[in-house]
Amino acid sequence: MVSDNAGIAIVDEELNIIDADFAFSDYVSDPDQKSLLSNVYPDDQHLLYEMVEHLASSTGETLCFRVFGKNNNLFWVIADCHRADGNPKNISISLKDVETLNGGNSRSIDYGTGLLDKQAIIDYAKSRMFEGSDGFSLCIMDIDNFKKINDTMGHSFGDKILHEVGKIVLDVLKNDGKAGRIGGDEIMLVINGKTDSNGLRSYLKLIRERVEKMRLDKDGYPLVTVSIGTGNYPKDVDSYDKLFNLADKMLYRAKNRGKNRYVMYNPEVHGPIIEGELDTIGGIVGYAKPQDKTKLVLGFLDGFFGFSNKTIVTSFMQLIATYEIDEGYIFFKNVKESYIGFKRRTDTGNEDDQKLGMIEEHVSGLEYATDRAFDEKFDDNGVFVVDTPENQLRSTSALEFFRDNGIKHAFFYKMNEKYQMGYIALYNTRDNSRKMPQSDITDFTYLGKMIEIALNSR
Repeated sequence: MVSDNAGIAIVDEELNIIDADFAFSDYVSDPDQKSLLSNVYPDDQHLLYEMVEHLASSTGETLCFRVFGKNNNLFWVIADCHRADGNPKNISISLKDVETLNGGNSRSIDYGTGLLDKQAIIDYAKSRMFEGSDGFSLCIMDIDNFKKINDTMGHSFGDKILHEVGKIVLDVLKNDGKAGRIGGDEIMLVINGKTDSNGLRSYLKLIRERVEKMRLDKDGYPLVTVSIGTGNYPKDVDSYDKLFNLADKMLYRAKNRGKNRYVMYNPEVHGPIIEGELDTIGGIVGYAKPQDKTKLVLGFLDGFFGFSNKTIVTSFMQLIATYEIDEGYIFFKNVKESYIGFKRRTDTGNEDDQKLGMIEEHVSGLEYATDRAFDEKFDDNGVFVVDTPENQLRSTSALEFFRDNGIKHAFFYKMNEKYQMGYIALYNTRDNSRKMPQSDITDFTYLGKMIEIALNSR
């Protein structure tokens, strides 16, 4: 096919064809059929019905589905759908051929997702390097708990999820990159020219959020989420193998930090790259040096929104090291898994380094915080301090959690500005007599509010 244009069809809300241009008639297998669905692969027809429903409350919808073309061959198309001019009850569907958009042919397309196949996306990434490009980000993404989706809901449902995720990726990337399925539920993205974190984040954030909203359970939690890891060429590494390995390591970190997130390589957080390999020690994030407490508190707000441009991760690590907190977690919207979590280690083998703050990523849950008996213990500032767990938590399910995890003291901050299910939890586990002083509690309350503002501004 010379052009990516597969034509335009005007349909009614029953998907009956009212009008179609010559390109559409020339593209599909049977242009004389009354219904558009007659030329759509049966497993994909539900997407068009859903599109009609969505247009009742939205101005446009983008689909990716399979069409029977000439000689009854199957082709993937991207369809831009919106209400037709002059008659809001009709829908204009503009089709583009995915094969031509991807610069490939039928042998380079993965027919489970509409993306490039493994060899085609690898070849594309390598060709970008050989071309002497001005830089690109390589991202590895997979669907969280995909095996469980297949095992509990069936492989047919799993295939639909792959198809829908592929559609979202194509719609977000448009002409700014390419994507391919590299195995199972794993997808590689090549996003061109996005060497800065803010530019890259706009793509990853949109993909993550759109997948998260695809399907919700009865409690409103997402049934499908994705995790993504990224590296950049040539800023981070200078070869394809090194770039793939770096992105793969960042994907592992995204999984380890609770899934449903993206991790972009940052040398300050993840360690330097030495001879092409990430310099890490058994999952340890790095060393966070304690600071003067006053300096840390005063610099927190400027760190998020000022010239220093610190990440929440970096600032939270410094908090843990400075106040000698044994475990610290941020739960953002979901109390089942920590959004950010760290555990402080002091077994460095060198007494002089005991306060250096060796920090490793850690995952925890906070489901006990939703119990009414626990929720009632927060004060008007959204703060609850635990100094005597056996007495303060006697009537809550938190007591068993504290016992099982050896927590002696804790500080909780409840984020209520925008998301009701957001918390910050700081645990001390080593010394039963080391209560949190009031000055630290005041600092934690302020710092908690700064983190809340930073999260809600994302």
